[in-house]
Amino acid sequence: MAADKLFRKPSISVIQGDTLGPMFGKVAAAATVTYLKPGKLVSMLTNDGEVDIAGVADASFNVGIIGYEGTPLAYKPATRDTVYAAGDHVAIHNTPGMRFRGFVILSAAIAPGDKLYHAVADTSGNFAKWDGSTVSGQNTSPLAKALETLAATTTSTTAQECWMQWIG
Repeated sequence: MAADKLFRKPSISVIQGDTLGPMFGKVAAAATVTYLKPGKLVSMLTNDGEVDIAGVADASFNVGIIGYEGTPLAYKPATRDTVYAAGDHVAIHNTPGMRFRGFVILSAAIAPGDKLYHAVADTSGNFAKWDGSTVSGQNTSPLAKALETLAATTTSTTAQECWMQWIG
C-alpha cells in the first residue's frame, strides 16, 4: 500500500488535525455496535445526542467520524480496533481538513485525492469511491478524500482501512 509522501500515518491515533475539537454523543441503546469502532461514520438519531453507525435509512444525516483520542477515559475502548458499547459517550469529529482513519468498501482502486462518500446500501459506516452520479435516497456529495492508494479487492463487501481527509 503506497501512501502520500506528505502524510505520515500514526500507529495509534484515529484523528489528526481536528482543530475545533470533537462534539460528543451517546451510543444509542439500540445501536448496531457490531461495527461501531473508531473511524466509522456515524449518524445522529431522533433522540437528542444519540448516535448510531451510519446505515441505509440515514445516508443524508451523517454527522461525522467516531473518534478514539477525544473520548472520555471511562468509555474509551482498549484499542482503536475495539467497538464501543451501547450507552458509551463518544467523541465525534467533523472538522473540514482533518485527517482520519476510516474504512472503504473497495469495488475499484483508490488513489490519493479520490473523493469518497457513504453509499446508501452500506449498513456499517463505511465509505465508497464516489463516481459523481446522483442516486435517489443517498448523500450524493462526497464527505472525504483518500490520502493513500488502495488496490481493488475481489470481495467488494470487505472494508479496508484507509486514511482520509474530511471535506463533508
